[in-house]
Amino acid sequence: MSGYARIDSVDSLRMFRGVLVKFAEVAQVSLADAEGEMQRVLMWLETEASTYWSGQIRKRHENVEKCKDAVRQKKLFKSPTGSTQSAVEEEKQLRIAQKRLEEAEEKLKNVKRYTPRLQKEISIYKGGVQRLSTTVSADIPVAISRLDRMTAALEAYAALSMSGGGADDSGQLFAQMAKAMGEDVDAGPDYRPMRQKTANVDRKAATPGDVRLVTWADGGLPEQERELFSKIATDRKIPKPEDLVIVEQGAWENSKIYMERVNFEDGDSGWFLGKAEDGPSMGNISMSIADLLQSRTDLTEILTLGPGFLLTIDATGVTAVLDEKGKEVWAGIIKT
Repeated sequence: MSGYARIDSVDSLRMFRGVLVKFAEVAQVSLADAEGEMQRVLMWLETEASTYWSGQIRKRHENVEKCKDAVRQKKLFKSPTGSTQSAVEEEKQLRIAQKRLEEAEEKLKNVKRYTPRLQKEISIYKGGVQRLSTTVSADIPVAISRLDRMTAALEAYAALSMSGGGADDSGQLFAQMAKAMGEDVDAGPDYRPMRQKTANVDRKAATPGDVRLVTWADGGLPEQERELFSKIATDRKIPKPEDLVIVEQGAWENSKIYMERVNFEDGDSGWFLGKAEDGPSMGNISMSIADLLQSRTDLTEILTLGPGFLLTIDATGVTAVLDEKGKEVWAGIIKT
């Protein structure tokens, strides 16, 4: 690791996590409110305001014509004494009507002028808050997941210290803590036994099985981790719903599992799902991709990875992803 951190209280991490979650919630609500208010004003300008002032122009124009006719009538007909009647009051009403008509016309011009300006300002605003929006919707959930792993690793370390754990346990825990914090460690896990187990599987000898009603001990992947799989640069090989997948008997009872995809042929996805720990195998069962996804919808994005990919999953989520060249890529994805 690049340095050391002094952690006096794991509760402080939990408190920080809670504040981070609250900030994300408030920020999301604020962004949504701002978006809704902008759209409301824009819709008001484009519909209600435009319709209202168009109607006012029509009504006020009719009133101007009435006032003009009143002035004309007053000047046309003489008084009972035979003198020309004064049209001062009618002309005053005409000027008021004309002024109100000009006001309505100016209002409609403003509505038409400010509508595209508001649209432009909304686009500028969206561009300005895009980074914040991405941080709130994607980066913060990933950070929260890392905090959870760090907290779990620190608690496990504290428990190990109190119980006097051995050097091997300490080394393994150090690796887990480094991984939780996105750091590389020199001695990584050995995935060769998993590769060998997959290579030894007789896929055609697997008996048909069904895991749609079983409960998986690893707990499944959080939504934010599922979204991260789109960042893995590779050619996707989406299996058909009817393609077969091989599952090691009892793998769902283990808190740590692994998945590996080998070269596939028609009707076979090439995927194998087994126990990550060493131990005797109780055999394998086969089922369709569709049946597996009824039990594990969280594996949808994983199943699109191509042959050669291997990944491990435990109760904290994905712990490693090896690409077709054997390179561990998951730590880099989390950092980004």
